[in-house]
Amino acid sequence: MAQTPQACVGELLGTGGADDAVRIHVLFSGPVQGVGFRWNMQAFAEEAGIGGWVRNLPDGSTVEAELEGPCERVAQLIARMDAHYERFDAWFPSRFEVASWSEVPLQGDTAFTVLTAPMQP
Repeated sequence: MAQTPQACVGELLGTGGADDAVRIHVLFSGPVQGVGFRWNMQAFAEEAGIGGWVRNLPDGSTVEAELEGPCERVAQLIARMDAHYERFDAWFPSRFEVASWSEVPLQGDTAFTVLTAPMQP
């Protein structure tokens, strides 16, 4: 079930301590392609010391990401993306949503990458 970024942040912060390492797989839906979403996420993730990756999905309206780092910083990254795109409310009929998210095993990523290659079948 899709939820607002704020609801996702609240749930994520409820999963453990602020400094506990977490890795989440997340799907963002809505106006997320063609607006610099991946590149902004990379810049904000690098500033926050978050590892992982982000990529567009072929449906044209979904971005997939894996984010790894301290729980509080991962949550702050999602909140920062929401705040950044709030300024475009006049141009977009709707805001992006978190279509789904789940915890996945830690992989030790410290760098953040924008994946541009097509998804493998």
